[in-house]
Amino acid sequence: MKLFRWKGIIPLALLLVLIVAVYVLFLDTIVEHGIEETGADLVGARVDLDDASVHLAQGTVLLKRLQVADPNSPMRNLIEAAEMVVAIDTRPLLEKKIVVDSVIVHGVRFGTPRTESGALKNPSPTAGLLYRQINEWANQVRIPEFSLEGIGSKVINLPAISLDSLRTVSQARVIVSSADSLRRSWETQLNSLDPRPQIDSAQKLLERLRSADVKVLGVQGTAELANETRKTINDLTGTINRVKSLEQTVSDGVATMKTNVGGLDEARQADYAYARSLIRLPSLDAPDISPALFGQMGLERLKPILYWLKLAEKYMPPGLNPRLRAGPQRARAPGLTIDFPRPQTYPKFLLRLADVDFALGGQNLAAGAYRAQVVGVTTEPALYGRPMQLLAQRSGGRVGPQTVRVFAQLAHAQAPLRDSAAAFVTGVTLPTVPLAPLGARLALGEGTTELALSRVGDRLAGRWRLRTAKALWTRLDSTAGARVAGAAPADQAKRIAEDLLWRTLSGVQDVEIETRFSGSLERPSVSISSNIGTVVANSLKKAVGQEVANAERMVRAKVDSLVADGHREVDERVAVLQTQVQQRVAEQRAQLEQVKAELEAKLKDITPKLPGGVQLPGGVRLPR
Repeated sequence: MKLFRWKGIIPLALLLVLIVAVYVLFLDTIVEHGIEETGADLVGARVDLDDASVHLAQGTVLLKRLQVADPNSPMRNLIEAAEMVVAIDTRPLLEKKIVVDSVIVHGVRFGTPRTESGALKNPSPTAGLLYRQINEWANQVRIPEFSLEGIGSKVINLPAISLDSLRTVSQARVIVSSADSLRRSWETQLNSLDPRPQIDSAQKLLERLRSADVKVLGVQGTAELANETRKTINDLTGTINRVKSLEQTVSDGVATMKTNVGGLDEARQADYAYARSLIRLPSLDAPDISPALFGQMGLERLKPILYWLKLAEKYMPPGLNPRLRAGPQRARAPGLTIDFPRPQTYPKFLLRLADVDFALGGQNLAAGAYRAQVVGVTTEPALYGRPMQLLAQRSGGRVGPQTVRVFAQLAHAQAPLRDSAAAFVTGVTLPTVPLAPLGARLALGEGTTELALSRVGDRLAGRWRLRTAKALWTRLDSTAGARVAGAAPADQAKRIAEDLLWRTLSGVQDVEIETRFSGSLERPSVSISSNIGTVVANSLKKAVGQEVANAERMVRAKVDSLVADGHREVDERVAVLQTQVQQRVAEQRAQLEQVKAELEAKLKDITPKLPGGVQLPGGVRLPR
């Protein structure tokens, strides 16, 4: 018997040598390409890594110069890291799971320029899907316009206000049609009742009662007359009840018509606003001006927040439900891979601790040094059982932000998801905002930025505030202060407004801009407020208040003239309902009640005159 089976050992040895050769020669390249491809699919832009060194024996991975391109600006990096040292627990690798004990990142910078475009040549359908969804939502958000065009009556195009475009006219037509329909219906019902013959018959009976003599009629004649009177009274009572019901219906209908007529005033106010928008008059309302000036900047601040929340929700879902992910490329039967997490096992990915240093501050991003720690990043939060936490603070630097406090927590161990974040940074250089509608550029300079965020399930609430006391204004118009000979009054009024605006704004150094967001994560609502909106509104009111007032008077006069006929027709129809139907029904009810009362009185007059104890036909016993 042979001790070694060389025919089996030799191929096995060759296989092991091949595996070791692949590990030595290609493992670094495989890891590098894996990081670049996975990151590109996640971000939707190129992810470049200069070098990856894997040392499984020591359980470390060294990554050098990681660059993540900005999908919205391919020639700029979202983030760049000079070096990353990753310490891995090698035991979970046998289960095809990655558990990272710690990550140390050095030299993180944001917004650095690229030498090559970061756009993907052939992106997959899922590459950058979250970015595209957020951008599509942001493109649908309507930011109101602000323009000084429209100052002065010469630019008012009143003929553009058409009759059919006014809400008051269309509502008036509906009211007129409804009034005509109600009048015809009520008149039909009233004609079917037609109490006049019954009133005439009752009045004739009343004349007989007035001239009746009990002695001449006798007991039998008086009894017959009393029964006839009582029957007539009962018939009148039934008719009165039907007339009252119709009268109540008519009263309710007339009241509804009057309410609808009152609604015409609201419609006219809406028509004023619509007509005003056609002539592009500048808004003098501060809540309208602030979104027009800073709405785009507010959206740009909100988009990263939405992106990271969606990313956390996608890759850190709660519970142990099966997770779907794209399967590997196959020649046949491609599709999805389904993972079934099991309790008391390693998560598929777990980062226990990451230590990151980065630089921020002004034009020179190396002005201040900072350190951030991240704990508990995992794809199965239910297995890890604790929330992910992020803490960042300033660690050094002579210039740059004075105070930095950042804390975030993602509690995804169970539903509903609970996320919170708070950031407070002082002494940071804030962005420069172009304000083309005002003909100026606003450099916010050094100031304070604050972020507060809360999320429970799909509901989101938060705010982002920028404050500075060192704002610097630059006028963009090269013809500032110039006057054009023979310029139209509208152009002169616009120039006056621009000059006054500039004189007002150039002295404003304290600026506060706040972006608030709330609602669902898929479709949050956004509101923008700023003290600049109030400053602009007050300045415009001084400069062009009279011009705007004159233009608005013209607009109102035009709308009033167009809706006057419709409003008059509505008033006429309602008056017809009141006079021809409501009053007619009330008069007939009054006549019925009057003749009924007179019949009852006459019946009382004749019955006591009969001898007592006489039983009248119909079961009526007269008193003694």
